[in-house]
Amino acid sequence: MLDIGWTELLIIAIVAIIVVGPKDLPRMLRSLGRTAGQLRRTANEFREQFDDALRESELEELRTTMDDVGNLNPVNQIKSTISESFDPLRETADEFKSEIEDVKDGAGVGSGEASPKPEATESKASDRDAPPAEPKAEAEAKP
Repeated sequence: MLDIGWTELLIIAIVAIIVVGPKDLPRMLRSLGRTAGQLRRTANEFREQFDDALRESELEELRTTMDDVGNLNPVNQIKSTISESFDPLRETADEFKSEIEDVKDGAGVGSGEASPKPEATESKASDRDAPPAEPKAEAEAKP
């Protein structure tokens, strides 16, 4: 601690006896001892509070680490990786679906609003009366 040898202690004791006097020297040493004890207690309390705060911060860090480890699930990581790799494919499929719906809406197919035109109705009636047309391949095969 303090590097004080026996000779220095002897000189300090002689000066204290001369300055304070032999009658008041025990009272002064007692008050000096009490003051030193209070300083030690204060230093120990401060050290304990500091150590407690350090332990709490280490415990909190340990808790967060344990929570992270608990949340670490390889199956979830694999699922998220796979779903991320399929995202561009899903986007492309959604684009195709929207384009198909646009084509359907533009042509009037499947909307339920398309009603047959009178001309189309008449042509269908005339088609019923006519004999069915033979396909070209069959017509060429027959002599």
